[in-house]
Amino acid sequence: MRRYWWFTLLALAAGCQAPAARSGAHAAAGEGDDALARLAGTLAGEYDNHEQVQRAAAAASNGAALAVPHVHVEWRLVSSDRGASGLWLARLKTLDASANADAVWLYLISSADGGRRVVLTPYRGLDPAAAAAAFNERTSEFKFVAAQWAELAPCAQSGEWKNGQFSATANAAACSALLPGLGASAALLPLRIGFDGDMLRIATFADQARGGAAESEARRVVWFNGWSAISGGGRSARADNQDWHTQQNLRLSSEGGRIPIRWRDGAPSGYSLELERRTYTERKLSVLELSVVEDASGRVLDYAWTSPQATAIGLNLGWLQVGFTIAPAAAD
Repeated sequence: MRRYWWFTLLALAAGCQAPAARSGAHAAAGEGDDALARLAGTLAGEYDNHEQVQRAAAAASNGAALAVPHVHVEWRLVSSDRGASGLWLARLKTLDASANADAVWLYLISSADGGRRVVLTPYRGLDPAAAAAAFNERTSEFKFVAAQWAELAPCAQSGEWKNGQFSATANAAACSALLPGLGASAALLPLRIGFDGDMLRIATFADQARGGAAESEARRVVWFNGWSAISGGGRSARADNQDWHTQQNLRLSSEGGRIPIRWRDGAPSGYSLELERRTYTERKLSVLELSVVEDASGRVLDYAWTSPQATAIGLNLGWLQVGFTIAPAAAD
């Protein structure tokens, strides 16, 4: 059985100051504002550490390592100030079945040092319930009310791009000064963020229990739309079978997305589809893999794999046919 760490929404007590572009370190846009523009142009999206969780679970079962929490993160631009800074929504969810948590944060992301560096200043909701309610689950829209948010300036992160990777770090000592009065949930306050366009790495106080370099490695999620057709005879169907039970409008994420295959009356067939990015280190191979899973045993019956950059994937097992293509990018 997989076991994960889990965490709750940070409820940090700090002075109330509405997020807004400021002078000084948060300079106005100008010449050399490339670092901010580069990050703003690539950060938006969903990220999930499914593969890291799978690796850690296998190691933990052998007593070789601690399990890693399953984290899903979404970054979305809420508003921008004349290109000088951006107010971003960061939504963090744990997907551990035993302990789900949902945290909504705001970050003021702006430039510093003439545009060479980027500063990420976090804000927490004064009322966590209201902050969570501000995010519309159905439309993914966010309703911003400045008076509902408070700045956490001591935990601001400063970073820059190096060799195609962005990394930002907070002053751990200054940020730690907030902890005594914040309670156990403050353990999940981010101290370090790394980003390279495909992978988002986040380190928190809680991660330090796994070592000073421990962090969540969440890969960018790609969504696929598709269909399935299963024979009414299941795996023992005759070759001349014409009784096909089809499902349309299926949707799977590239980071461990899983859905049941159903009969035409909606009842589960006993099989599921799973889509995931996998890395075979010994072969130096990274793939996008589509698997057919037997629900009762959890056993993978068959699978197909392709390049991680592929825009389509499918399989034909005779008794089961499946096809998926990459979903159009959502409009901003």
